[in-house]
Amino acid sequence: MEFVREFVPSKLAEDRFDYTVLADMESCLIVGCRAPGVVSGFPRHRHHADQLYYVLKGRMDLELNGEHHDVAADSVVFIPEGTPHSNSYPDAAEEWHLDLIVPAPSTMGTVAVDVDADVTGGPGTGFVRAVGDVVGDEVLPGFRSFVLADRTVGSRHISLRMNEVDAGSEKLPWHIHDFDQFYFVLDGVLELEVGRKRYSVPPMNLVVLPAGVPHRNWNEGSVTERHLALLTPHPVAGEPPDYGVNFELTGNNF
Repeated sequence: MEFVREFVPSKLAEDRFDYTVLADMESCLIVGCRAPGVVSGFPRHRHHADQLYYVLKGRMDLELNGEHHDVAADSVVFIPEGTPHSNSYPDAAEEWHLDLIVPAPSTMGTVAVDVDADVTGGPGTGFVRAVGDVVGDEVLPGFRSFVLADRTVGSRHISLRMNEVDAGSEKLPWHIHDFDQFYFVLDGVLELEVGRKRYSVPPMNLVVLPAGVPHRNWNEGSVTERHLALLTPHPVAGEPPDYGVNFELTGNNF
């Protein structure tokens, strides 16, 4: 399995909206998207699942249930199941974003359903939120977490947060989760061990950590490291988010 997957917008079409699948698991579908500027995305539609965007570069004009939003880089969009929406990219500069659908659509089903311009729907909990407007918590020394979307704001299937790790911070201990976890590196270099493999993960890379896989991460660089952390299915309220494990290779082969 590829635990680290690079998103390379330059490999996508130059003259139209295009995308590449970064992860397609039972828990979620994660897609990297590029728009060259002054183009529109797909026609107005809705999904049978929740959808989130994270804008990495440029800006997006979003129509969400009849309301228009100017979405800048380092912003998250939450589109609840059944909510009509459409995107366009009016600036000349290109736009990049991550597109998450949770849970993942069935491979035998329909990803999206077209809707007319006057149709509204969904639970009415959609939002656009800039990371800079979110107050973070220092959950460990040198490790801050900013919750961008979770069940408290209607995101039932995924918890999305942005984590900041100070330079030279200590390694997190080996641990596992009962849910799938994904990192997308925004700034700095994420040092990571997954089982017996070691990675140095630069920006624009997605880390895929299936439930139950032992891992640990840290920042040994000279600058703050930032990454998105996606937890899905949403962690169960009242249960620990992680479980510490002792992990070492024995040298035995079977």
